[in-house]
Amino acid sequence: MISLEQSRKSFHEVRGLPVQNFWKTVFQAQGRDDILGTPKFQNYLNWTPNRSNCPELEVLMEDLTESIPEEWRARGRRIFTGRNLRGEANAEAWQSGEIGVIELNYGFTSAAMIYMVLYSKYFEMIHTLGTEVDFSDDDEEIIRMVLEEIEKGGFEPILIAEEERKTWTANGRVFPAHRLLREIPDSRSEESYHESVRAIEEFAIAHEYAHHLLGHTNDEYPRSRYINRKLDTEMAKLGVDLSSYDVNEAQVDELRADSLALLMTSGRLMDQVSAPSIYRSMAGAIIGLTVLAHINETWVVSNAPDETHPDFITRYEVATALLKEMSRSMPIGQEGGHPFGFLAQLSGFVSLILDRWLTSHDDGHSPANILGLASWLFERSAEIHEELNQLKAVPERK
Repeated sequence: MISLEQSRKSFHEVRGLPVQNFWKTVFQAQGRDDILGTPKFQNYLNWTPNRSNCPELEVLMEDLTESIPEEWRARGRRIFTGRNLRGEANAEAWQSGEIGVIELNYGFTSAAMIYMVLYSKYFEMIHTLGTEVDFSDDDEEIIRMVLEEIEKGGFEPILIAEEERKTWTANGRVFPAHRLLREIPDSRSEESYHESVRAIEEFAIAHEYAHHLLGHTNDEYPRSRYINRKLDTEMAKLGVDLSSYDVNEAQVDELRADSLALLMTSGRLMDQVSAPSIYRSMAGAIIGLTVLAHINETWVVSNAPDETHPDFITRYEVATALLKEMSRSMPIGQEGGHPFGFLAQLSGFVSLILDRWLTSHDDGHSPANILGLASWLFERSAEIHEELNQLKAVPERK
């Protein structure tokens, strides 16, 4: 049986970290005596690890444990979740005897911060397109100049991220060296930006948490059979069949972990799905999967036995199918707002990231431009309007 005490002890020993607040370790390594010696930070820095070596991850673990049925929670409360500075920019679940760990590399968090900046700039770009560009203006030259300026604000950071990714993969560190990958647009508050980064981390942790619950780690967990049946039941209700995808057995496990993670973060398992939980789950999952695909170049992979993870396209299709079905019960806002619209925004962002990656890898690929994006957005807006009209006439799927 997993022991929280043993898990906590083993994580710190294996990773060579002192048993203290992760951020205190970081500031000590950086020689930041100005922060370490500031009285107002002392209570925070001297926080004692319990279920995590990071206060923020401790909160995420508590929230995720509340998102699953009570009879599953005993195992979850014994899992230690730790931040680590070294290794690949990813998350990982490992278990051995009394030890159960979820590990989140800080490189993944750094990448999540970069991609939230990219998404924020993308959102600002499409908002400007919809509110400040008069496409009926007869002066085509002025429209072209305005569009070029708008395109630069949204497209340039993505190009920079693609260039810097080569450095990330070479030295194993993810750090936003260019200022355009660090600047939060004025349209987004610092608080909402960091909450969105937490949503990405939450999905990554929930995915690894799901591996533990589903029995994908190297131990026999008796309740995992029941949890797997529960997952099958929920996915059947939502109309998502993983057998329709061309993936191997290990890749199926990854898709199942993604799926259970979404049921957790959305509140579905506890019948607590709400608009805020769906929006947060969408952002965390879609941007999180994009982060992993871009860093590791797993946009397209095979289903050969040695490939343990499905490609991005497959994971994205499964995630969006589940999220869309869970969103059908959400009320339509007075101005027509609905999670379907947010999912479309995220789809456009993902398409641009993938487009820029293809441009840098395929000489024959013609990159998208702002006019193409605007056209797609108009068409998608009309489709969403029709989908929302249909929702009003279709009974809710439970």
